[in-house]
Amino acid sequence: MTMDAHENENLAALLKAFPPNSDTKSDNPAIRIYGKRFYKDQTPIEYLAEFLLVFASPKRKNGENGEGRFQFSLCCDANETPHYWPENRVALKLFSFFPSSKLETRHPVHRQAYLDAIEAIKDRISENNQEKGEIVRLIQSLFSGFVGVAKNRTWVTYSFLPVSTGLLSREVNWEHIKSLKDGKNKVVDWESSIGFFADNSRNFMGRGGELLYLQIVNYLTNPHSLDIQEMLNLDAYHHLKINIEDLNTNLSKNLESLLEDCMGGFSGLVNFIEITLDKYKINTDLKSSNLGWVPAISRVEGALFSIEMNNICSSKLGVLDKIDLLQTLCCMQVLRSLCFQARRIDVSEKTTKGFIGNYVWIVTDAEAKPGTPIRQMAQNSFNRIDAMLYRVLRIPDLFKNKVFPKEKELKNGDDNVFRHFRKFSKEIGLVIPQKGSGQRFTLDQRLLRFLIAALVRPGERIRLNHFYQRVFAHYGIALGGEQLAVALRWCGNEVDAETYSITADTAWVEEALQQGGFLVELSDAVSMVKNPG
Repeated sequence: MTMDAHENENLAALLKAFPPNSDTKSDNPAIRIYGKRFYKDQTPIEYLAEFLLVFASPKRKNGENGEGRFQFSLCCDANETPHYWPENRVALKLFSFFPSSKLETRHPVHRQAYLDAIEAIKDRISENNQEKGEIVRLIQSLFSGFVGVAKNRTWVTYSFLPVSTGLLSREVNWEHIKSLKDGKNKVVDWESSIGFFADNSRNFMGRGGELLYLQIVNYLTNPHSLDIQEMLNLDAYHHLKINIEDLNTNLSKNLESLLEDCMGGFSGLVNFIEITLDKYKINTDLKSSNLGWVPAISRVEGALFSIEMNNICSSKLGVLDKIDLLQTLCCMQVLRSLCFQARRIDVSEKTTKGFIGNYVWIVTDAEAKPGTPIRQMAQNSFNRIDAMLYRVLRIPDLFKNKVFPKEKELKNGDDNVFRHFRKFSKEIGLVIPQKGSGQRFTLDQRLLRFLIAALVRPGERIRLNHFYQRVFAHYGIALGGEQLAVALRWCGNEVDAETYSITADTAWVEEALQQGGFLVELSDAVSMVKNPG
């Protein structure tokens, strides 16, 4: 697929970066299209943890107690590369995770450091020796209970659940093989091992959370851009007309409260451990990390993302429930962003009335039998999205001088686009089955609960048909009625669109909403969807 001169101008506009001074050069077509970067091997919880880490960290050097913390702001001049200064929590991870980590990567020096760390904690506890050991074990159990990602990793690459500022940390890797080869007979104590910790590998915290953070900053700093105004002028998006300053203030305060207030004295316990184990830090000062970039046009997705996040954070749910919903939101935002930008560049597809993204996800009941029309529609919808995400990376005009990407770069791009979409959508239950043929979009009870929390303000009630409209306007998810007719046309079924949309059985959606306590039936003809908040 090639483009004419006018389309090439449009493509250049679609690839314009935010922040404006970013270096967008890359051989990877996925980075050229989507920014730096979505990464398939970054886990859902690490997307959220990295997002919150950027949000909570200082955005200026020596700004630990001030500038940029708990803000959606870059805190830099237009000609500067934006940075943030994240904690690494190495001492806390040594104390919490060393005993349960991958055995073959436990260096003898770190084993001794761990044993010494335990004794250092005991020395700070004013009880008898037997009780000191029990108290230390209880504290370790508390911290290890908040593990977010462990898998088959060494202790320093574990991630905490991001339920508190004190548990947010940058990625640090232990170069075990290098330490055995290059550091043989040299790594004799903790100090001599520090050189084999790497804090910029991006193997797990792959910049995806940074990208999501930048989408929100992009929107909040450019709320009156033409693309945002075009969206707000559509009937389906009138509910998004809100005061931007209030949104920024409320979202920042709600997220800060989530991280600072909800866990009580948890941060105090983190500080106790880290101060006691100060000698096991790998940097005396915070080390900066530069932020990547996003397509400037992604402020549209950023607008939807920030409003949905504010709805979740404004609720009266517990902190762990909010963290679970925010994790799902980050996953859905990645999937949405992949489709939004692909559809902007792939001009071969139709538009969709009622959804600015101009793509569709037709969902079916997970129990729908093979051969039923709605299940076939959901399969066709997934196949078209999958093909679009594959196709968009292969547009020669993406590259200057028309240099087509090499096989290696295409594989990297595919991994982080259509394979990433498959992996995440299955991981959160949006696509089934996990393996085999007949892959299709669906919504389980957990995802319906998420859509209520994200799209309906706490305490708000809206008509069921308006809820369907809102779900379609935010995600392109067609649940029935007019939205399903639009979706079928997008999938190429012009002839049967009206018939199928009228006869399609959507009772499973209403039943699932009722089971979750989200549906209020006022009469046979009127049902309301509510967010209890």
